[in-house]
Amino acid sequence: MNHHFHGKNVNYTYAEINLKTLRLNLAAVRKEAGRAGTPQGVKICSVIKSNAYGHGMNETAKALADFGSEYLGTADYRESLILSDFLNKHSKKKAKILCLGILTEEKKFFDEVVTRNIEASIADVGIAKMLNDYAGSVNRKAIVQIQIETGMNRIGFPLSEAYEAVEAISKMKNLKVKGIYSHYATSEIANNAFAKKQLKEFKALVKSLESNVMKFELRHISNTGGILNYKDPYFNMVRPGISLYGYYPDRKKVVKDIGIKPVMTLRSRVNFVNNVPKRQSISYGRLHFTEKPVRIASIPIGYGDGYSRLLTNKSKVLINGRPYNTVGAVCMDWVMADVGNSHDVNVNDEVILFGEDYPAYRLSEITGSIVYEVICNVSSRVQRVYTY
Repeated sequence: MNHHFHGKNVNYTYAEINLKTLRLNLAAVRKEAGRAGTPQGVKICSVIKSNAYGHGMNETAKALADFGSEYLGTADYRESLILSDFLNKHSKKKAKILCLGILTEEKKFFDEVVTRNIEASIADVGIAKMLNDYAGSVNRKAIVQIQIETGMNRIGFPLSEAYEAVEAISKMKNLKVKGIYSHYATSEIANNAFAKKQLKEFKALVKSLESNVMKFELRHISNTGGILNYKDPYFNMVRPGISLYGYYPDRKKVVKDIGIKPVMTLRSRVNFVNNVPKRQSISYGRLHFTEKPVRIASIPIGYGDGYSRLLTNKSKVLINGRPYNTVGAVCMDWVMADVGNSHDVNVNDEVILFGEDYPAYRLSEITGSIVYEVICNVSSRVQRVYTY
């Protein structure tokens, strides 16, 4: 049973990325964000950092742009340039790129930011002045968005300094300030006091700036959790990440299911079946012993592909749609599954490591991690196959 394998050019182990599901997830997110009642509607900045959460940045970003995402959010300027090059060659829809990372005093990427119209995040007045001077020297304007720190204590202008900083930046003639944004720390929790405080303080700052200093085309703070739990019609862009790929930030805290589904299915197939007598050990370290004669199916995926060694003796895989326990230590290149005495499992049979039928959060619950890490960790040697 191997009807999901897409020909001899596809590896035994691959990640199937269902672009139809991605499109439906984007539509669901847009519909939910629209419930805020923002005049003129809400723009979407689809976050495609970390290789689009493991889904493959270029193809995923192109699809999101084709599906109508107005912006694409990257983590750093190298990602931004790779994406810009790809979209220029392969996409008719020119979604804007907002880099959520920051520039430094090295002036690295200044030229690319200015000449490619990548929207840069600004979190330091000194850097803003340097970028302004550089843009002036090449007779261009840099497009920027200002990042405000309201509770993550990571990057951004602190609230206590933000008004004066924005006032100074507004006078820099070679910078076009397009937007202003912040980031929630606890938005996955509905009715959370800290998230409410962040929203209130950020909104008060932006309103004051708009009344006295400058207007902003874009105002945004909501990630997936904010879209679900902290709608406010004053803000006109949202930055969904994990929800686009079919998961919630914390499924145990979800108040409302908006109908998203996993986009990625991590697939492989049985490469070898071994008849193992009782009281025999499996894999490195002899961490599992057979209690009776069993058939052991070997599957060509391991921690080298991003399938965590912490799943040793704890996870399940679906073979031909049925769950089987993995046994023995997860190897760099192999996982073994105990299929009992069943002769229903044979070489070439389909294996699902995670997907809609066995969601990735099941693995994160075993490892004590988060679903973000499970999907982001799918490594570069795992081929991505895009279907629709």
